[in-house]
Amino acid sequence: MMLMLFGLLSVMVWLVVGVFDFQTYMSAQSSLSESMTEIFEMTREVWSPGMFGPYKEDEAGKENGADSKKIDLMYENPCYLVLLSDDGMPLQVYSSGFQQGNVSDAVDEATKVAQTEATGTLCVGNLYADSYSYYYPTRRIILVVETRQIRKEILSALIVSLLIGFAFEFLLYIACRKAADWMISPIEKTFEKQKQFIADASHELKTPVAVILANAEAMEKDPDPKWLSNIEEEAGRMNGLIADLLDLTRSEQKEVTMVPVDLSRLVEKQCLIQEAVMFEKNIELEEHIEPDLKVMGAAGMLEQLIAILLDNACAHSSGKIIVSLVRRGKDVILGVANTGAPIPPEARERIFERFYRADESRNRSSGRYGLGLAIAKSIVERHKGKIEALCKDGLTTFQVTFRQAA
Repeated sequence: MMLMLFGLLSVMVWLVVGVFDFQTYMSAQSSLSESMTEIFEMTREVWSPGMFGPYKEDEAGKENGADSKKIDLMYENPCYLVLLSDDGMPLQVYSSGFQQGNVSDAVDEATKVAQTEATGTLCVGNLYADSYSYYYPTRRIILVVETRQIRKEILSALIVSLLIGFAFEFLLYIACRKAADWMISPIEKTFEKQKQFIADASHELKTPVAVILANAEAMEKDPDPKWLSNIEEEAGRMNGLIADLLDLTRSEQKEVTMVPVDLSRLVEKQCLIQEAVMFEKNIELEEHIEPDLKVMGAAGMLEQLIAILLDNACAHSSGKIIVSLVRRGKDVILGVANTGAPIPPEARERIFERFYRADESRNRSSGRYGLGLAIAKSIVERHKGKIEALCKDGLTTFQVTFRQAA
């Protein structure tokens, strides 16, 4: 895709450069053609068909009233008005730009033209290669214009345009590379996360399956009830992991129908459900919930979010959990805080990744697989909210920000 875009833009760049150079060339060619015609008409009084012999400016000027200096300044390039005899040989030359031009070369060019071209010919020629252009209006006169300066100018313009084209091409290449990296980077990250997810899920499932197989083999040799108990325990843990994986998939793929939801009521309900668990663990629950705070969302998913945050707080609390729900401007802020060891700073972003555990001491025996907060983040993102982990004043707080329902 990026190669096609780069190729298309490159074609456009060189098309613009080509059009510019073509217009520059055609403009110079047209200007030169018009100038030769004008110069011939303006210098008619300088020459006369009855004039023969070498030109002498003083005598010719007095006798004919001609002023060869009229040719000077008519055109920025050296011009030569060559008068011819009946047999096409040069008799007289009127010239402008003696200092820049070469009279003998111009006369040779005129002689060649008289011998090979028909009268009425106006030839600009190839301005990139030829040194002279000519106008052969009648049998007795040829106007020759030296085009070396024009050639130098259009070649300079060509080189400048090519350099600009190559510069744009280089910048375009860099921009396309940057754009490609910018576009591909999220895809690569997603692909890597997917690979990591599959590897982690396989690893987590492999352990209980291995335990179940080992206990089943043991039962074949020794029908002790403890082997069956171990199988049931590992099967339950594996079932829990599969349920979490399904919840994560649903939270990421399920279409969310947004309706006004009383978040205050949902938080109070989940706190009431979790109170018994907290009581058994000797955890104090403190609530600061403003009434009638509504957000746009799906009630079921929001209940799951609150349950995950409370369950996570219960698992890591050292004795107290504080739940708050307040209005702040147009936002509704849900906070679930617990006392206990803070989350390391380097882990506060990764804590929401799948299968990530900030506390390595908590292993599979706790029944936690590191999917709860990943599910919570997915739910929050589906509701266009924001979730973050904060550690301050001995509290670890998971703070969720929603837009208040209108």
